[in-house]
Amino acid sequence: MSDDTIRSLITSGVLLAGLLAVRWAAVRWVRRQDWASPQIGRRWIVQIRNAVFILMAIGLVFIWAEELRTAAISLVALGAAFVLATKELIMCVSGALVRTSSHSFTVGDRIDVGGIRGDVIDHTLLATTMLEVGAGHARSGRTITIPNSMFLTQPVINETSGHDYVLHNFTVVVPRSEWPTAEATLLREASERTADYLEEAREQMERRAKLHSLDLPSVDPIVVMESSGSADVALTVRFPSPFHEKGRLEQEIMRSWLGAPL
Repeated sequence: MSDDTIRSLITSGVLLAGLLAVRWAAVRWVRRQDWASPQIGRRWIVQIRNAVFILMAIGLVFIWAEELRTAAISLVALGAAFVLATKELIMCVSGALVRTSSHSFTVGDRIDVGGIRGDVIDHTLLATTMLEVGAGHARSGRTITIPNSMFLTQPVINETSGHDYVLHNFTVVVPRSEWPTAEATLLREASERTADYLEEAREQMERRAKLHSLDLPSVDPIVVMESSGSADVALTVRFPSPFHEKGRLEQEIMRSWLGAPL
């Protein structure tokens, strides 16, 4: 041990011995007094013991201040090294807490995180596992596992939100001369394929709108036009669809439109 440590130990011993002696003498004096009530004597004894303990703690802090400062610096350095070494794990756990607290998705939902799209099949404190969904809303057959830390930096798009029906849309680009025919064909095909469940979808949308205090969106199929260059027009088709049927319905509408006579 260094000389400073030995000196601190001796000083601490002297401090403890001195304070204990003072406490013993003070308590003995209190007990010899003729108090009007025994409770007064007990109160003085408790106050003396507490005062001695506080003085002891303050004295030891002053005596060992340098050693405590060194130990604190070491603990801070150790804590910083630990945080750096486990940064990714901490971010993954934090992402899991964000997911849980925000109720952003659950198993069975279809989500898009940072351009990675799929159906959630499992999630833990560290990672979330999805079945990848590619073009045409079809599963690619691949399984993707993403770290939960992505939920801290990337927006989570939930395409299902636990509901049976969604408003699905897709866009096609046609020459300006063909847009009236294309619009009529796309709208007719979308209307025919959604007629059987349109009212059921409307009722669910109404319940969701009331639950979240929102305006009811238009549930009927629509086609929206947007200019796509000097010679083309972009037609966006939006229609209600059962979640697991939207890819199939989109393909049927597209095939009917492409096969229709101009």
